[in-house]
Amino acid sequence: MLTGIIFGFITAVTLGINRLLTAVVVRRFGVLRSVSVIVTLACLLMMAWAALIGVRVEMDADHLVLLTLLGTCVGGAFLCGYMALRLGPISVVSPIGALGGAMTVVYSFWLLGERPGALQWAGIPVAVLGAVLASLVIQRGTRIRLVTLGPVFALTGVMVGSISNAGLKIPIRDGVDPNLTVITQRVFTVAVILMVFVIFSRMTEHRRRRGGTRSEGGPPVKITWRTGWMLGLVGLIDGASFISFGYALSHAPAWLVSIISQTGRVIAVVGGVIFFNERLHNLQWTGVALIAVGVGMSLLG
Repeated sequence: MLTGIIFGFITAVTLGINRLLTAVVVRRFGVLRSVSVIVTLACLLMMAWAALIGVRVEMDADHLVLLTLLGTCVGGAFLCGYMALRLGPISVVSPIGALGGAMTVVYSFWLLGERPGALQWAGIPVAVLGAVLASLVIQRGTRIRLVTLGPVFALTGVMVGSISNAGLKIPIRDGVDPNLTVITQRVFTVAVILMVFVIFSRMTEHRRRRGGTRSEGGPPVKITWRTGWMLGLVGLIDGASFISFGYALSHAPAWLVSIISQTGRVIAVVGGVIFFNERLHNLQWTGVALIAVGVGMSLLG
């Protein structure tokens, strides 16, 4: 159990740092281009690590089908999460992403038969309420609006991605190597994202030929060795975080690992305030605090 918790916190730190770096690259290079490059690099790193340590490629057809579905879910979660970071604010969308830990409690109960305690269940509605409050801004005249569409994409990514967090435990519990499990899932994630990238690239090119405009508000920066080094860095950190996540799942319950790993988003919140000069309203800070309380309840229970 202790080994799983340690790897969970390693995953948390890498995820927190990656949130900040990802927010920079998606605003510079565009969502689809950034996520395509990053997940591909991360997948290649994970494959290299598996080859280095001699992972045996042994898997049943049922597990392969399951990981195909989970990889598709993660692909959708990545696209939603990167769009959320692009729209921002980071100090709002990152805490919402921490709801993945609470939602994994639900999916672990449903898919794995894990039995979290009463305090962990109670933490879920607290964290959800915090996510709602963090997403809202009250204007003059008591008018309430979303701060941006970023929180909507963040919540969608949480609902979809948490299925994978719990589902990955199934093949690992059945004896499949955790590295092989995570890599197989990520291969299908890359396939889904690249497919979406190709489709939207062709649609964009077709609109351009017809005199249309770009939906992202202008041409993104061209990727070169000089400008794209941060994409490579994010890809390497992302790959390392998923390797760590796989080891954590092999030593601790899925709901516990997911909750611990999501605590790293605190780094992103602080970074959003410091590096992006984001200023949250009192209602939003209350929401961030409730998310922290809800996640803490799930962790301590």
